[in-house]
Amino acid sequence: MIFLAPDYILFMIVPALIFFFFIIKHKRNIDTIFDKDTLERLTFDDGGIGKVGRNLMLFLAFFLMIIALSRPVIEKGEVTIKTKSIDMMIALDISKSMLASDIYPNRLEFAKKKMGEFIDAFKEANIGVIAFSSEGFLVSPMTQDSTTLKYLINNLSLQSLSTTGTNLLIPIKKGESFLKKSKQKIVIIFTDGGDNEEFKKELEATQKTGVHVYIYATATNQGAPIQENGISIKDKEGNIVITKLNQKIKTLAIESGGAYIVGGFKDDSIELLVEDIKKKFQMQDINSREIKEYKELFYYPLGLAILFLLLSFSSFPRKSGISLFILVFLATQNQTLEAGLFDFQTIDKANEAYQNKEYKEAIKIYEEVVKLKRSPESNYDLANALYKDKQYEKALQTYQKVKTDDKNLEYKKLFNSANSQFALEKYEEALKTFEKAKKLKTEQDLEKNIELTKKMIKKKNDKEKKNDKDKNQDDKKQKKEDKDKEKQGKKEEQENKSDKESKEKKKKDEKQKKTKEEKISEKEARKWEERLESAKPKTMPMQFQNRDIQRRVDEKPW
Repeated sequence: MIFLAPDYILFMIVPALIFFFFIIKHKRNIDTIFDKDTLERLTFDDGGIGKVGRNLMLFLAFFLMIIALSRPVIEKGEVTIKTKSIDMMIALDISKSMLASDIYPNRLEFAKKKMGEFIDAFKEANIGVIAFSSEGFLVSPMTQDSTTLKYLINNLSLQSLSTTGTNLLIPIKKGESFLKKSKQKIVIIFTDGGDNEEFKKELEATQKTGVHVYIYATATNQGAPIQENGISIKDKEGNIVITKLNQKIKTLAIESGGAYIVGGFKDDSIELLVEDIKKKFQMQDINSREIKEYKELFYYPLGLAILFLLLSFSSFPRKSGISLFILVFLATQNQTLEAGLFDFQTIDKANEAYQNKEYKEAIKIYEEVVKLKRSPESNYDLANALYKDKQYEKALQTYQKVKTDDKNLEYKKLFNSANSQFALEKYEEALKTFEKAKKLKTEQDLEKNIELTKKMIKKKNDKEKKNDKDKNQDDKKQKKEDKDKEKQGKKEEQENKSDKESKEKKKKDEKQKKTKEEKISEKEARKWEERLESAKPKTMPMQFQNRDIQRRVDEKPW
């Protein structure tokens, strides 16, 4: 066992001893009124712990608190911590059109505020800053020092550059030069779009350099005059110049592989921007370091210290009561403190596994947290890990266990529950859940999901109608085939019946014929012979002479 903060023992043990000395020497008011013999007669000993026992417990409590502050630990080994990051440049348009006040207080100040929010929301990003108009310059190289970045951005002004106009080629080219060593080149431009009608050159530059451009629009479609020193800028003809959002810049963002965002003061546009970047681009491992892992033991001395404090300020009639109280307290206190320690160590591991996309590992650890804490947040974290692991049914069941009064957590729960239902193709249920979430909060992602769910429901209904129609046609066809088969069967049956009758008739005729042609018996043959013998003539028949008969040619034979 070692102490991570041993200075507490060195510097606090002496003051604790001095304090204890004064407690022992201090007399009660009653001790100054009565002498020792009288006080013994007046005092009733109830078998409690007494003054000495109380003082001893008080000292032990202070001593154990000092031990707990010194952080006693057991060394468990070393853990490798990987640090992930992503390189990008953010560019601020500081042309005169950014002084227009269609967004309060003006476009420039609004853009600065949103850039600060982006830096805070993307802590792991390695960010550099560029300022530009028709020319540009580097405000800060890439760094993770958010405080310095925000300070430099807040101190930018139009006086930083003396030129006018908006040249969007500058942040693209400068961004590419500063991101040469980066695998992914991301440039986020906060601008009103300038006044270009097309961005052909800028698109060619992105295709050539591989830069992905994100445009964060800092203007409105209604537009506003450009205020300089409190005076509206006018054109050559004396008309007040009204500058509006150039929506054609959207093409540059989308075709370069980035995104186009139009933001407001109280929205989640920055969160959506960060989410889109994380979704499209992979975080890179920038370094790894070994740290020692410890098992904290401070809760043992701290628990005992609290126990002794309670005993020193309490009154117990019998010493047996003290023993019982100690046992009960230790049993409950140890369990609670173990839970607290578990939270510190385990939740960090689960979150790290989740961030590294090791969802199965995260699920195992979150399940341990849920068993111990049974809090809405722990169930929500577990459900998210299950969803990421594509275990949508289990994720949905776990989301349903999240019972909370926190509107923000309830909204997230409903939103992700609906996504789970959508993944399970339960589109009608998903739409109902999205609508429930909308009652708590509305945002761009939610609206998109609702529209997509409606389209899927329509597609599903159309498919079912088509299937029903095909089924009806198949049924009609089957009925027709069955009817034809029935007719054919009857016809064949009739033909078979006719053939049978014909065969039977033929058989009968043949039988009759056979009967007729059947040979006579031997007895009948003898009778016939006798009859013929008796019927023979007694004399031979006469012999006739033949002679030729001559006829005339024309004589008839008769």
